[in-house]
Amino acid sequence: MTTAWTKENVVVMHNDYDNTWTVKTIPLTYLQAVRFVMAKRWNYALNKGTVKIVTLDQLENMGVA
Repeated sequence: MTTAWTKENVVVMHNDYDNTWTVKTIPLTYLQAVRFVMAKRWNYALNKGTVKIVTLDQLENMGVA
């Protein structure tokens, strides 16, 4: 079974002020999440680690509501 159409990824951004992660998108496919990051020009932040593409399971483990 292919996972190309499953919407199980979200884009999260780190907030330095209160050291939390904020969800920036609704559940997306991986390709949609990559395109969202590219459209927002967050490539540098993605490489730096302040923006991440995570699965919904990883999001629960991060403690983000």
